[in-house]
Amino acid sequence: MNTDGWICSVLDNAGAKLLALGEVGLFPTELRVSSDVYNSFARSRHRELSDGPPLLVLGTAVAEDPQLTADDFLLRP
Repeated sequence: MNTDGWICSVLDNAGAKLLALGEVGLFPTELRVSSDVYNSFARSRHRELSDGPPLLVLGTAVAEDPQLTADDFLLRP
């Protein structure tokens, strides 16, 4: 399955939201994404993650949320 399109969409939307929040002084500490998105991120960062650091995307810790659909994300303070 080619996930490039929807992964890019999630990244674009989350990046825009993070930028908008940052402009008003809010800096979320967690990006919650669907299991498919989380697994895609983890596969692409496998070597780094095997050394023990947390999964970070867009400068924010990423957490899997099975209740989210592929296109959805949540930012947590």
